[in-house]
Amino acid sequence: MPSHVYHIEKVVHGGFGLSHTEDGQVVLLEGAISDETVQAKIHRTTKNLTQGVVTKIITPSVHRIQAPCPHYRKCGGCDFQHMEYSFQLQAKHDIIKDLLLRSGHPDLRHSATLLMAPLASPQQVSYRQRIRLQVDDQQIVGFHKRRSHTCVAIKDCLLAKPVINDCLEKLHQQKSFDKLLAQTDALEILLNPDSSRISILIHFKRKPRPADKQYAKELTESLPQVDGIFFMGNAFAVTGHSSLSYTLPPIPLHTEKSLCLSWESGGFCQVNIEQNRTLIQTVLDFCQIRREDTILDLFCGMGNFSIPLAEKAGTVLGIEGQASAIRSAKKNSAKANQRNTEFIKQPIHQACKELVQDNRMFDCIVLDPPRQGVPGLARELGSLCSKRMVYISCDPATLCRDLAELLDQGFILKTLQPVDMFPQTHHIEMIALLEKRNNLPDMQ
Repeated sequence: MPSHVYHIEKVVHGGFGLSHTEDGQVVLLEGAISDETVQAKIHRTTKNLTQGVVTKIITPSVHRIQAPCPHYRKCGGCDFQHMEYSFQLQAKHDIIKDLLLRSGHPDLRHSATLLMAPLASPQQVSYRQRIRLQVDDQQIVGFHKRRSHTCVAIKDCLLAKPVINDCLEKLHQQKSFDKLLAQTDALEILLNPDSSRISILIHFKRKPRPADKQYAKELTESLPQVDGIFFMGNAFAVTGHSSLSYTLPPIPLHTEKSLCLSWESGGFCQVNIEQNRTLIQTVLDFCQIRREDTILDLFCGMGNFSIPLAEKAGTVLGIEGQASAIRSAKKNSAKANQRNTEFIKQPIHQACKELVQDNRMFDCIVLDPPRQGVPGLARELGSLCSKRMVYISCDPATLCRDLAELLDQGFILKTLQPVDMFPQTHHIEMIALLEKRNNLPDMQ
């Protein structure tokens, strides 16, 4: 399709540059920065929307830089490398503010003034504790191209910890690895932060056979930094697992000792370990926990927030749908010698309905849902929360939707704090502090 020239008005949700055609149609472009004039190739046009990718910068932004990664704009990973880091933070702030101002809820639009500046990541590259690589039909190992299932070969990822890249390079040198690729859909390389050792999780198309396990054994023996190689697939469970861990140092005013947080190799942990400490401290600051407080931690995972919260709270109830995460949370609490925690495996919506039926209430609710948020849960959350709620979100669009529902259930939004967990991408973590209206001093 032919190229066209556009003036970029702003960067919007999804990391796209927003422009308009002469007849007012919305145009979303990859690789653009606010106030630039660009030439773009259009790859999709519908009745109300045109989408494309920048092919030439006619008038560049003063914040545009040369992307440091040779795979940039080829693989479908990073999308902000063309911006200097300080402007990445500004762009993310503006994206969230734009979503708030365009909300259909008047109180949420007015809450745009509560939005704080994003907390910068200690590291802008080499911060990922794990990466997941795809394997296509040609047995190319890498990341998918944009809008494609074809892989761009990756032997070194700018965002990965150096030891992960070193392991990936050595994997490609092993014949046993080549033997496994024909049946591999994806490959996860996981760094254990405490030991600096590696675990590898292979997503296999079928249940592994003795020959496959032998190849994995040969790889483990030939790669000294690798603790273990495991298989998982749609038709079978993970073939064994290793435990990964990181040590959370004492947090002033909140915890007095270091806490070991561990999880299974197939489980979840924030990929930016250094910035996760900032995330935890901010959540603890917002919770304002007292010794007698009761805490409900929804989507608690392996206890990323539950365990440090329990150091000061009266009781903590953590609920999570994944069995391995609950196993890890219980172990982490036991290692910390905590006697005030309970962890339950149950779907969150079902658990909240049962807690409401039991007339349970909590001084503080912490929730850290997946990208889809918590649609339809606002009424139950309003019944369960007596004082405040801290909502951690990885998608500002679903957060805005959920906040609008929560505001209608007697909550007041007090603070919105972005935390940059994912430099070089448009993704950002958000922490929202809400208080129950009947708990505010001026309402008593």
